[in-house]
Amino acid sequence: MRQIPDIMKLILLAFLSIVPSIYTVKTDPPEPEIGKRWVLNLQYSDEFNGQALDSRKWRNSYVGWEGRTPGYFFPDAVSVNKGMLQIRNGVLDSTVKEHTKAKYSIKGGAVQSLEKTAHFGYYEARFKASRIPMSTTFWMSNGKVPVDFATKISDGNCAKDEFSQELDIAESIGGNIGIGDKFKKNMNFNTHYRYIDCAGGKEKFYSAGNNAIEGNGKLVNATLSSESWEDFHTYGAYWKNPNEVAFYSDDRFIGDVQVRTDVVDTPFPRPMGINMVTETYDWAKPYPTNEQLVNNDINTSYYDWVRSYTLVDIGETVQNTENFNGQGSQIYTEEIRFFEAPQIANEKVTLPYVYKANTNNQITFSMMDETGAVVFETSITVLAGYGKDIKTLNVEGMNSENHTFKAALTSLDGKTIYATTKG
Repeated sequence: MRQIPDIMKLILLAFLSIVPSIYTVKTDPPEPEIGKRWVLNLQYSDEFNGQALDSRKWRNSYVGWEGRTPGYFFPDAVSVNKGMLQIRNGVLDSTVKEHTKAKYSIKGGAVQSLEKTAHFGYYEARFKASRIPMSTTFWMSNGKVPVDFATKISDGNCAKDEFSQELDIAESIGGNIGIGDKFKKNMNFNTHYRYIDCAGGKEKFYSAGNNAIEGNGKLVNATLSSESWEDFHTYGAYWKNPNEVAFYSDDRFIGDVQVRTDVVDTPFPRPMGINMVTETYDWAKPYPTNEQLVNNDINTSYYDWVRSYTLVDIGETVQNTENFNGQGSQIYTEEIRFFEAPQIANEKVTLPYVYKANTNNQITFSMMDETGAVVFETSITVLAGYGKDIKTLNVEGMNSENHTFKAALTSLDGKTIYATTKG
């Protein structure tokens, strides 16, 4: 057998380390409650399979913010290539430094959603951090609005108080910084209620999460299976309501945070937008060197995809279920299963089921007797998404518990996609 030269092996390993699998990575939102299903929110979802950033969803800058010094959000740092959004950090060009009065010296990048209408739901991204002392982030935010209502601090008649929300789903730093390895070995998240009181002046962050000392929610092990620069990881947040956010990494529950209520009882009521940003922090030093910034093997943050889901009623019709290219998004590994054993009582059969379907499909439920003969069968149409429900049907004259049940997910033309049985 012909041997592969060592240099070719190194090139191949380097390529595999930055390019995701050719197969779509399947991760899902948390299992929905009974009677509900998750549907993809296309305005805030992107597989980044095009040739450029989708201008109907995103901009390659951050409105109202140029970046935290010395890192400047440079539009040309952002590209879409090989099925990924890429933000390549670097050394800022001297002409740009002159424009910014020399207070910036490092090139970072920002991608911001055009809309800020993302509300309660599940938000998830799969990314691989750069290996330099700059962040790779996935977060949500909205702008300041006046507080024209009474709070625990003001009576609602203040002229200067304002608030905004910030949900940091994942903040990662793949390089070495002085405070240790936490930001490359863990999923780091936070919730910030950002408030300016009646006197105006500097805003105060009321925060709860695991990437700061405070944190008043349920916390589980947030350690990643590998460092954030070594592999792609998924990072998600289930924004349940104005008071609670649950966090997930690589399809694993990480922690549940109750948003702080120092100012108001419902601190996260407003919709937000999505941000994917690489930046410098004044607490994360040393800053990257020029040598690191120009090294394309370590200076780039890679985003495989971002997916956003809305929870709707199981039978609710959702418009625009296809992506902007007119093709259905193959998000789920399609399946059907019983989440509890079916029951027969009082001539009724109860079928508790969960399904995942990329398009509108059918589920055929069958009931077999001890000989394997089908004694009852029915089909229902299910809508695209990840749904959970209980179907109760009349089965006149059947009260025996000695039955086997089968559920088959089929296409609308009858082709079986997935089937399961339960005794």
